[in-house]
Amino acid sequence: MRGEFDMFYQLIGNNGILMDATDIIDTLVFRSLVVSQDFGMASAGGLYQSVLCFVIIVIANGLVKRYDRDNALF
Repeated sequence: MRGEFDMFYQLIGNNGILMDATDIIDTLVFRSLVVSQDFGMASAGGLYQSVLCFVIIVIANGLVKRYDRDNALF
């Protein structure tokens, strides 16, 4: 869920042709802050990304716990 912001932003920058194919949540949040100064959109994007990553970690940990309790995180 997390991409390398530097690599993607240097690669596409503000090129509209490449944005549709290579855009990630990090560059979307950055662009919404710089271009439109939409703090609500940037906050919602960052929160969505963090919550989704947390849910995926909890699900993966539950699956690991079913198969091998010693390797589970919590």
